[in-house]
Amino acid sequence: MAGGGGAENLWVSAMNRSLDSYLNEYVQLRHAMGHRLKAAEAMIARYLNYLHDINEEVLTVDTAVVWACLPTAAANPTKAAHLSAIRGFAAYVHAHDPLLAALIPAGLIPARATRQQPYIYSDSQVEAMMIGALALRPAVRGLTLQTLIGLMAATGMRTGECLGLNLADIDWPSGILTVSGKNNSTRLVPIHPSTVAALKNYLYLSRAAIPSAEVNSFFIGSTGIRPHPTGLQAAFRTVRENLGYTPRPGGKNPRLHDLRHSFATNALVQAYRDGIDVDVRIAVLATYLGHVSPESTYWYLSSVPELLALVEERVSTAQHQGVLLP
Repeated sequence: MAGGGGAENLWVSAMNRSLDSYLNEYVQLRHAMGHRLKAAEAMIARYLNYLHDINEEVLTVDTAVVWACLPTAAANPTKAAHLSAIRGFAAYVHAHDPLLAALIPAGLIPARATRQQPYIYSDSQVEAMMIGALALRPAVRGLTLQTLIGLMAATGMRTGECLGLNLADIDWPSGILTVSGKNNSTRLVPIHPSTVAALKNYLYLSRAAIPSAEVNSFFIGSTGIRPHPTGLQAAFRTVRENLGYTPRPGGKNPRLHDLRHSFATNALVQAYRDGIDVDVRIAVLATYLGHVSPESTYWYLSSVPELLALVEERVSTAQHQGVLLP
């Protein structure tokens, strides 16, 4: 009886506790497990303040979702991050006092932002854009845009990565670029000899046009310094409009960044046609493109119609032949 009374007293003690009293021990526990909760701790504290403001003492799914969606104009990933922070805290409190905090189901707010369907350029379109770029003035501006288009189409590099190249980042004999990517990451990108030749040609012509150009930067603008992406995006729109490229069904206007998507898509399409293990190709491609995770590369399989059709064809063929896909 004494043991039962002790358990009962502990239960009564837990029932008398407030949500605020659990926050510090929850954070300490997560820290001990190796988690950094600085942002999450601040979110939970703001949520608890919100409950005080609306005179609520219990953590419910409804109040958690409503708070997570404030402000309403926030992006879905932000709202999902807010709810995720509260969800972990709710589970901890629920384990001690089920009446004080409800369990919050996963997936109530989709975490992934909706990405637009990319515009996949054909080889002839890329060639037309490179030719059209040379009509721009000043001439160096057109030459820079032409080379940028060619480099992005040949490597799948991001616009900022290309414009961030320094002369020291190019190993001319080996044909390897040292690329500074997102989150201060660096990767090596091998390029084809024809791309090396095109870069050498750009370097010669651009410096002949502006001998006083910036020493370190590979790409230069009409003033001789490293060009800003905004200016080249505007130049690209001019070329696009001159060529009459318009959005495809379900997509938006073709962008310079879509050259990166075109490179990735063409690499995966070729892998399917050649019968290469696509999972292996995706792992290699993710590294080449500088994706943090192969998940970003797998996105192409479901978002590009050409690839989706090949996937469906492969699955259908395997089903008819009774073959298990790897």
